[in-house]
Amino acid sequence: MKSIKYLSILFLIVCFSNNCYSQKNTKLKTIGGRTKTSNPNIPYIYENGFSDYEVVKQATLNSKDSSAVYTLKFNAVASAMYTQKIMFDKFGKWTTAVPSGNNNGFILIWENIKLFNDKEELFTIMASGTESLEEMFAAVLVFDSKNNNCLSEKSEFKKEIIDYFSNAIIHLNKDKTFYEKYRTMKN
Repeated sequence: MKSIKYLSILFLIVCFSNNCYSQKNTKLKTIGGRTKTSNPNIPYIYENGFSDYEVVKQATLNSKDSSAVYTLKFNAVASAMYTQKIMFDKFGKWTTAVPSGNNNGFILIWENIKLFNDKEELFTIMASGTESLEEMFAAVLVFDSKNNNCLSEKSEFKKEIIDYFSNAIIHLNKDKTFYEKYRTMKN
């Protein structure tokens, strides 16, 4: 189980830091407190919201490989740490923190999490994000207890996961505890 997780992390690091090929699956406009920026690449950012989301299929090393990595990205968020904060606020401190390799902090991992109250399934959640002049997003990768990527087209959990994180971003609280813990880890 750990090897799949760490392989996924490597894919994340390589893809997000090198702008590798990706295929966008879904986009949806949503509501949030919009703030104008002076960055032409990201004209607005959204407090407790996002411009759109997308499920991105990361290219694999072998084009015939069926184990592609799917990532849920929320674009133009006010903080690339939104998905990390959501997880911390509900489940507490992460299990593992891995440097992201692109000077954007850490990928935080929560293992064996019961994400949905009405389901017994336990998930592994990897939360990260990127803040740069080119893009600004918060992201998650989600795996079930059998190491299946829960954002793939075949996943029975895909819609619920998208809905869960979309709603959680819109209803994000103002508590600063996560940011304080994250900062102490980073220092």
